[in-house]
Amino acid sequence: MSSLLEFLLLAAFFLSYLWKGIYVATAVIMMGSVIAVAASWLRTRKVKPILLITMVLALFLGGLTLFLRDPIFLKWKFSIVEWFLGAWILFSQFAGKKSFIRLAMEESLTLPEAVWSRLNFMWGAFFLFLGALNVYVIYSFNTDAWVKFKFWGSTGLVLVFAVAQAVYLSRHMPTGEKR
Repeated sequence: MSSLLEFLLLAAFFLSYLWKGIYVATAVIMMGSVIAVAASWLRTRKVKPILLITMVLALFLGGLTLFLRDPIFLKWKFSIVEWFLGAWILFSQFAGKKSFIRLAMEESLTLPEAVWSRLNFMWGAFFLFLGALNVYVIYSFNTDAWVKFKFWGSTGLVLVFAVAQAVYLSRHMPTGEKR
């Protein structure tokens, strides 16, 4: 559900950008973030920390974008969120008994400890890379190209990376029973 909601927010941002430009799209992402947190709270009486952090950054950096009429602040939100998530994932490897990725996926998968560690590292490094790539796009291309990268490029990279991870994991999955 969370991934679908994130994609819907991104799609709303992209479509509102195409319709009315970056400042309307900024307002849409700000309102969408508040709605996402409220919906999460109403549904589960909990809010995931990353959702709350994303909302605070959307409101703060989006507010600066609207107030100063400079989209650079909103553009940086993506990198900050990706870097926070990447660092959180990497730190989880050492901070607790189980890594973030393992906690998120172990009900569905049975993997050796070394594979959990590699998987956690790969996802953490990927998010750090995605944040750095966003900074490159911010300063190398115009806002129109950045919005397209945000919608098509980053979404595509996450999808390709997830498929690559599935292929990697398939080599480590327990095989079925032999008859």
